[in-house]
Amino acid sequence: MVTAFVAISQSYWFRIRYFCRYDYQNNTDSVLVRDVDEAKAYYVDVLGFFLVNDLTFGKDWRYVTVAPDETNETVIELVKAETEVQRSLVGKQSGGQVLLMFQTDDIEADYAAMKKRGVRFSGKPQAVPGGRGVGFVDCYGNNFDVFQPD
Repeated sequence: MVTAFVAISQSYWFRIRYFCRYDYQNNTDSVLVRDVDEAKAYYVDVLGFFLVNDLTFGKDWRYVTVAPDETNETVIELVKAETEVQRSLVGKQSGGQVLLMFQTDDIEADYAAMKKRGVRFSGKPQAVPGGRGVGFVDCYGNNFDVFQPD
């Protein structure tokens, strides 16, 4: 089961931990979307994530978060792209690189279940440094990885 986020590179984490006085943790990653309901349906129904929050604060702010597991401390906030610049970044906010990496304890089972629900993968799980991994894209074209450490 996909259970954790790995949202920053190991070298970046090393620099933060050893050269700063604080031990930072990431609690929310934002993903720009064209339509919050469309994105929510994809992340819940196709990726198999859990809906953590769907709250409305006033007429202009909706807070929708999802996570790969109901016990995750880190969530993805699905943020409606409002401005022209934000709309231009939907599906491209990581510049063609991996936006987030999800850690699993059984990559083959997760790959099979996600593929059956219609997730588009870049290939099959294969050996990568430190374990096994495979990439996939969401409904907007954002790149993600699933990784199982050795």
